Amino acid sequence: MSRADLTVLTLNLQQGKPPEQFAAGLAEIAALRPDVVLVQEADRGSLLSGRVDHTGLVAAACGLEHWQFLPGRSTWATVLPFLNPRRKDVGENGTGVGIASRYPATWHAHHLETKRPLPRRRGFHVDMDQPRQVLAATLAVGDTTVTVASTHLSWHEGVGEDQLRQVEDFLQTLPGPRILGGDFNQRTNVSIWPSLCTGPTYPAHRPRFQLDYLVSDLPAIRAEIHRFSFSDHRGVLAAVSIADEGQ
Repeated sequence: MSRADLTVLTLNLQQGKPPEQFAAGLAEIAALRPDVVLVQEADRGSLLSGRVDHTGLVAAACGLEHWQFLPGRSTWATVLPFLNPRRKDVGENGTGVGIASRYPATWHAHHLETKRPLPRRRGFHVDMDQPRQVLAATLAVGDTTVTVASTHLSWHEGVGEDQLRQVEDFLQTLPGPRILGGDFNQRTNVSIWPSLCTGPTYPAHRPRFQLDYLVSDLPAIRAEIHRFSFSDHRGVLAAVSIADEGQ
């Protein structure tokens, strides 16, 4: 049995804003040579983003041949939060989370529940949050299987932590070891798995607290936080070492 390093980056793309800096940011991401990129607030087919596929563009820039996208909301739901859009399937258009991978992947999607009351407006119960979800990929790294996942949790008090428990339960039905990344919207890591990298990530220009995490049941052999030319979040990068029985 030998060891294989896997380098994972997670980044909230902020829908590629500002768009004139997105190409420069893609080059900066590619320069890090990640094996897996986990993205949040990515668009696919959105008129507001020029109908681009952000996850596909990240994959192409980094030379990653396998990618997938799971929308959580439509463009109209972004503009009109009173709408309650249907849950969408993997590969549909909208705004959501994505994964780009160097390794072949089997894709798994799970939509998260909101189990606490959300704020009321003028006496009406209005969901002022957005649909939340997790996209996971079971990767074949040599003869070893590892599961990576991307999620973007609620900012409402207690709701995000409830959703994190749902994500963890879902991922434990998939093969380990596991690496979960995303915008947790929490200032401390409350996951059952330890953080691979600790440090402020938001706001990007002068970060004061950490919202973005990589957590895993594997230890990090290298961990860094990076600022890019676009996005109001900084990215979290970590390398882990996994057993590779195929080498």
